[in-house]
Amino acid sequence: MSKAADAVKTVAGTALGAAAAAATTVVVESVADAIKRGGTKLDKAKPTLQKSAAEVVSGPTMPASKGKAARVKGRKALARKPKRRLSCGQEET
Repeated sequence: MSKAADAVKTVAGTALGAAAAAATTVVVESVADAIKRGGTKLDKAKPTLQKSAAEVVSGPTMPASKGKAARVKGRKALARKPKRRLSCGQEET
Protein backbone atom coordinates (compact mmCIF):
# COMPACT_ATOMS: atom_id res chain seq x y z
CA MET A 1 0.00 0.00 0.00
CA SER A 2 1.05 3.52 -0.45
CA LYS A 3 2.08 5.83 2.30
CA ALA A 4 -1.01 7.99 1.66
CA ALA A 5 -3.35 5.03 2.19
CA ASP A 6 -1.57 4.08 5.39
CA ALA A 7 -1.87 7.65 6.62
CA VAL A 8 -5.61 7.72 5.84
CA LYS A 9 -6.11 4.42 7.70
CA THR A 10 -4.20 5.74 10.69
CA VAL A 11 -6.22 8.98 10.81
CA ALA A 12 -9.52 7.09 10.32
CA GLY A 13 -8.60 4.62 13.05
CA THR A 14 -7.68 7.40 15.45
CA ALA A 15 -10.95 9.25 14.68
CA LEU A 16 -12.96 6.07 15.16
CA GLY A 17 -11.25 5.38 18.47
CA ALA A 18 -11.93 8.92 19.69
CA ALA A 19 -15.60 8.65 18.67
CA ALA A 20 -15.95 5.35 20.47
CA ALA A 21 -14.37 6.79 23.61
CA ALA A 22 -16.70 9.81 23.51
CA ALA A 23 -19.76 7.60 23.01
CA THR A 24 -18.69 5.38 25.89
CA THR A 25 -18.34 8.42 28.13
CA VAL A 26 -21.86 9.59 27.20
CA VAL A 27 -23.32 6.14 27.88
CA VAL A 28 -21.54 5.80 31.21
CA GLU A 29 -22.69 9.25 32.32
CA SER A 30 -26.28 8.49 31.30
CA VAL A 31 -26.27 5.21 33.21
CA ALA A 32 -24.72 6.83 36.28
CA ASP A 33 -27.36 9.59 36.20
CA ALA A 34 -30.17 7.03 35.87
CA ILE A 35 -28.79 5.09 38.83
CA LYS A 36 -28.69 8.26 40.93
CA ARG A 37 -32.27 9.14 40.07
CA GLY A 38 -33.39 5.56 40.73
CA GLY A 39 -31.57 5.60 44.07
CA THR A 40 -33.46 8.75 45.06
CA LYS A 41 -36.77 7.12 44.17
CA LEU A 42 -35.76 4.02 46.08
CA ASP A 43 -34.90 6.10 49.16
CA LYS A 44 -38.34 7.72 49.00
CA ALA A 45 -40.06 4.33 48.66
CA LYS A 46 -38.06 2.68 51.47
CA PRO A 47 -40.62 3.22 54.30
CA THR A 48 -43.44 1.79 52.18
CA LEU A 49 -41.34 -1.19 51.18
CA GLN A 50 -40.33 -1.83 54.78
CA LYS A 51 -43.93 -1.66 55.95
CA SER A 52 -45.20 -4.06 53.29
CA ALA A 53 -42.34 -6.48 53.97
CA ALA A 54 -43.10 -6.39 57.70
CA GLU A 55 -46.79 -7.13 57.03
CA VAL A 56 -45.95 -10.10 54.85
CA VAL A 57 -43.46 -11.55 57.32
CA SER A 58 -45.68 -11.08 60.36
CA GLY A 59 -48.70 -12.71 58.68
CA PRO A 60 -49.53 -16.41 58.98
CA THR A 61 -47.54 -18.78 56.82
CA MET A 62 -50.50 -21.08 56.14
CA PRO A 63 -54.14 -20.11 55.69
CA ALA A 64 -56.45 -21.03 58.55
CA SER A 65 -58.21 -24.37 58.23
CA LYS A 66 -61.92 -24.12 57.78
CA GLY A 67 -62.63 -27.55 59.25
CA LYS A 68 -64.72 -30.46 58.08
CA ALA A 69 -68.08 -28.81 58.79
CA ALA A 70 -67.35 -25.93 56.46
CA ARG A 71 -66.23 -28.30 53.70
CA VAL A 72 -69.33 -30.47 54.01
CA LYS A 73 -71.62 -27.45 54.14
CA GLY A 74 -70.12 -26.03 50.98
CA ARG A 75 -70.73 -29.12 48.85
CA LYS A 76 -73.53 -28.94 46.39
CA ALA A 77 -75.90 -31.83 45.95
CA LEU A 78 -75.10 -33.89 42.90
CA ALA A 79 -77.81 -33.66 40.29
CA ARG A 80 -79.24 -37.00 39.26
CA LYS A 81 -79.55 -37.81 35.62
CA PRO A 82 -83.11 -38.43 34.54
CA LYS A 83 -83.79 -41.92 33.30
CA ARG A 84 -83.92 -42.24 29.56
CA ARG A 85 -87.11 -43.53 28.06
CA LEU A 86 -86.94 -46.04 25.31
CA SER A 87 -88.99 -45.54 22.18
CA CYS A 88 -91.46 -48.27 23.20
CA GLY A 89 -92.36 -46.45 26.45
CA GLN A 90 -90.20 -48.53 28.81
CA GLU A 91 -87.55 -47.03 31.05
CA GLU A 92 -83.91 -48.04 30.70
CA THR A 93 -82.43 -49.65 33.79
